[in-house]
Order: sequence, then C-alpha cells, then structure tokens
Amino acid sequence: MENTPEQWYKNLPLLTRIALTSFFGVTVFVQLGFLDPMLIALNWPMVINKLQVWRLLTPVSFFGTFSFQFLFQMYFFSSFSSKLEQNEAFAAPGDYLFFLLLQIVLLDVISLALAWPSGFPFLGPSLVFAILYYWSRREPYAKLSFFSFSIQGYQFPFALLFFQLLIGGNIWMDLLGLASGHIYYFLHEVVPQEYGYTLIKTPAALTNFMARQTGRGVPQAAQQQQTRFQGRGQTLGGN
Repeated sequence: MENTPEQWYKNLPLLTRIALTSFFGVTVFVQLGFLDPMLIALNWPMVINKLQVWRLLTPVSFFGTFSFQFLFQMYFFSSFSSKLEQNEAFAAPGDYLFFLLLQIVLLDVISLALAWPSGFPFLGPSLVFAILYYWSRREPYAKLSFFSFSIQGYQFPFALLFFQLLIGGNIWMDLLGLASGHIYYFLHEVVPQEYGYTLIKTPAALTNFMARQTGRGVPQAAQQQQTRFQGRGQTLGGN
C-alpha cells in the first residue's frame, strides 16, 4: 500500500479523522483572523446567561496557533485517538462518540470547579490527555518507546507528566485530562465489574445514528452487554 500523507489521512478512523480536520480548520481560521478564539472559548456565565451552549463543545477545538506544540498535540491525538477508536471497548457504533462527548462535558465541569466562575477557556490538550490516559487503561501492557526508553502503556501518561515537569511546562491541563479520563474509567469499567451497576451506556439514538454513518450493523443487546463487561475485564487483566 502506498504510504503517503493522503493515504494516512484516509486510513484514520472516522471520528478521529473528522476531529483532526476540525482542529486544523479552526486553527487556520484563527491564524488568518477570520475567527476570534474567544467566541469558542468556554465561558459558563455566557452559557447560562446568554444560552451560548456551543461553548460547551468548542473549547476542545482550539490548541493555539500553528507551532511545535500544536503539531505535538495533533500527533498525540491522531495516534492515540485512532488506537482507542479501534479498541474493542468501542465495538458498537456510537460508543466512541459518546465517550468523546462525555469527556468534553466532564472537562467543562471539572474546569468550572478549578477556575470559577468561567472555567478554563480552552481544553484541547486536556481532551488529548484524557484519550491518552483511557487508552493506557485499555492497553496497559502495550509497548511504547519514549525518548529511547521502552515503557508500557500504563506508564506512558505519568512519563509525559514527569517530562513536562522536567522542562518546566504547565501540567494542569494534563492533570485535568487525567482526572476526566479516570472518572470515565472508574464509572464505566470498575463500577460494573465491582458493584454490578451500569452507569454509562451509549444512547440508542446515538448508536443508530453512527450505524447509519458507518454502515455498521447495530449489535443485539446481549452482544453489547457481553462486549461491555466480559471482554473488557479480560483485556485489563491480560496481555
């Protein structure tokens, strides 16, 4: 198969490809002066008082203008979002989209608690770290190379945090993503297995919508339940 940027882009999973295109497009519009980034920033008073509800979703779409840091974030997003979207945890249509939506909402709420009353204006890096963290819980023993060091998946988020500290970077956005990703992991993985309660389930409307978009059939309820509980427990404990 021809290994070109175009082929790489076409081979990205659907939601990862759409999100990556959106991030790049927003950055271009901001860079050219066509879009004021403060119009898409999280601002809870504007959401509540002015009903600007789009601000709950758009803060994750802006990572700053073109820079090395922007490219760094895009690389991590495309890589780990692709891995996670193709993970068996999101076998049913709509599961990964629901995961992303829940992550955005969690980031909005946690951000409000940490930066009252508006919240952190932009949460793109936090979403990337949440994706990376949850992938590390789904594939804890995957082998990765980090600055020539061989590490396992579950170690990778903490290696990144340590690296940020070493270079004097701001780790708050990463910690926000870690908290969001871990809350999802606990509610979606630990609670059903340890306590027998299902707290997170993809709405049927979202499943049907993504099934139509992807051309994938909707699994029967029993098959979904088996994938959600039995398969996941085996994955976290094996390999």
